Amino acid sequence: MMKHVSSHTSGIVTWVFGLAMAFPGGNTFAADYWVSSAAEITTAMQNAQPGDVLVMANNGNWHNQAINFTGKNGTAAAAITLRAETAGQVKLTGTSNLSISGNYLVVDGLNFEGGTPADGSHVIRFTGSNGAANNSRVTNTQIKNYNAPSETDRTFWVSLYGQGNRVDHSTFQGQSNSGVTMVAWLTSGQAANHRIDSNYFADRPVGSTNNGYETIRIGDSATSNTNAGVVVENNLFQKVDGEIEIISNKSNDNIYRYNTIRESAGTLTLRHGDRATVEGNFILGNNKDGSGGVRVIGEDHKIFNNYISNVDDRADGAISITAGVPNTPLNGYKQVNNVEISNNSIVNPKAAAVTFDWGLGSGSQSLLAENVSLKNNLFYTNLSSPTPLFEGVAGAGWTWQNNIAFGASLGSKQSDQTGIMTVDPQLVQGPDGLMRPTASSPTIDAGTAVSFATDMDGQARIGVADIGADEYSIAQIVRMPLTAADVGTLWNTVIVRPTGSYFAVQAEDFSVVTDPNGDGRVWTTVADDSALGGFAIEAPSGGRTDLATSPHDTLAVYTLSFAEAETYTAYYRARGFNGSSDSLFAPDDFNTDPTLSESTTNNGQFRWEIGGTFEITASNVGMPLEFRMGRREGLTQLDAIVFHVDSALTGAQLDALFTTAVPEPSACVVLFAGLAWAIQTRRRRANDSAAQQSPR
Repeated sequence: MMKHVSSHTSGIVTWVFGLAMAFPGGNTFAADYWVSSAAEITTAMQNAQPGDVLVMANNGNWHNQAINFTGKNGTAAAAITLRAETAGQVKLTGTSNLSISGNYLVVDGLNFEGGTPADGSHVIRFTGSNGAANNSRVTNTQIKNYNAPSETDRTFWVSLYGQGNRVDHSTFQGQSNSGVTMVAWLTSGQAANHRIDSNYFADRPVGSTNNGYETIRIGDSATSNTNAGVVVENNLFQKVDGEIEIISNKSNDNIYRYNTIRESAGTLTLRHGDRATVEGNFILGNNKDGSGGVRVIGEDHKIFNNYISNVDDRADGAISITAGVPNTPLNGYKQVNNVEISNNSIVNPKAAAVTFDWGLGSGSQSLLAENVSLKNNLFYTNLSSPTPLFEGVAGAGWTWQNNIAFGASLGSKQSDQTGIMTVDPQLVQGPDGLMRPTASSPTIDAGTAVSFATDMDGQARIGVADIGADEYSIAQIVRMPLTAADVGTLWNTVIVRPTGSYFAVQAEDFSVVTDPNGDGRVWTTVADDSALGGFAIEAPSGGRTDLATSPHDTLAVYTLSFAEAETYTAYYRARGFNGSSDSLFAPDDFNTDPTLSESTTNNGQFRWEIGGTFEITASNVGMPLEFRMGRREGLTQLDAIVFHVDSALTGAQLDALFTTAVPEPSACVVLFAGLAWAIQTRRRRANDSAAQQSPR
């Protein structure tokens, strides 16, 4: 059954055919309202019914628009939706902002980009003229580079009020001024029960002060005794460096699970409030200065199944337990008490794996943590100059059971090793860059009983629990560290690939590695989160190779065949770590040893370098050609190689060749011996499969 709704005569709102739907609210027919400004949204909402959709025209006026999405309510079965005509194409600029006020309202596909909000303002807030929003949602929406004129102007990108709201599959990137990216404002004594999931938070620079630059905050000091019940899950935080509190818990009964924090200078901080659950998060510092793990304050927290690796000493420990203040005010440091820390894996921390009394003696912080339980945890380092794994003074009632600590001094636990086994856990680095137990690892079945059913991968914990975050298993992995392709808006996760013939190969997919000088030292494959495929190849250590006096030290050889006669530009994604590891040898032709010195970065960051040009004639098409890359300086890393007919590609375009769907081989280059094309295709299909399984 269809209902025809006539066009609104003023032209402000256009009605279209509605689909017959039997909504509980009594609206049998849903309608689409086409709107082109904030004023037209207000008008449409005077008549909207459950199930109706307000469609924001791509070519509407969305500059300096204060949108009030309020007036009528949807129902649990039929929300009222405000969506972009084309997701991502409705670009809100200037001082534009959005207020959501009512029940069962959904916002979908908006793009706030490059705006200049006023000091003290909110870009999106779940409250307005009809009070706080409840059971409402913002999804598939972006806020990017939307900053006030002054870095010290304080703005909030998303402010949650009310109850039962959700923010999901959205992107929040490039916030540079003071203010919290996403904050849940609480009403004392009222549960919030919001859900924040599957979002991408990225690229927040260090703030000019030490406070007020959080990425997510749940509550504040004044409402920190409120039982909020907020769930923060399956989000990616990447290079968010605003302040020490990336996530700031300031209320009770919140859950932080299955998130990934990459290369971010801060910690997941349980600042105020009690009974938080911190479960199954991947915190991957990648040796970034100022990175950290979990900072613990308060009572009755449960911290388990987390994998924390290569973090710096932001809070003196990968898990930092804080000293409390006697009779602390709400904004002070509550004593840590009755905290369970179990089945976590702490790998290669630059500071302690666990510090027991962070801040002790600072100000009024004099209370040691009490009744802390540490069981089934794995503390491991293979760093050449490791820090002691434990530091500080423990208070009364601490218990240690079935932990493994290996690779460094036990520090504060050296004299009393109760509950700690100092045995090599026999870990191996997997394709995802994580260290996992081998089949003969002493972690297997060596733990004590646990109350949770799965490990960090979502695999079942069967029988006696293993030690660490990973249960040794051959079952399918259902959770893994998130990438930008897994989260954020659905409309901008795929970068458009540059057109034209090309060849793209991961450096680790070589045909063969050779050792011309016969010293036994060759290119090796290393795992790294910042490499495009999770791996790179690394030159052996030692002094610079001088081709005038000695043969090549080692060569990585790629055998390939071109499908089209073209002139191709070579690009190399590589990095060095200092002035003695920032170059490699590249060839000036195929089937020749490399003699040209190519510079790389010297700061540990991968960057695309432009190489020479290579002519493929008609006689070369389909013929196997060798391409050889050589070591010049020790420890230089090579991540990927691209040949492309376009000589002016950006780094993002080159990255896209590895992160978007692989084209048919007939349009590109076919590798022979290394089978790199097949490997790349297989990886992408595996990533696509994983993305389909992720909660989008």
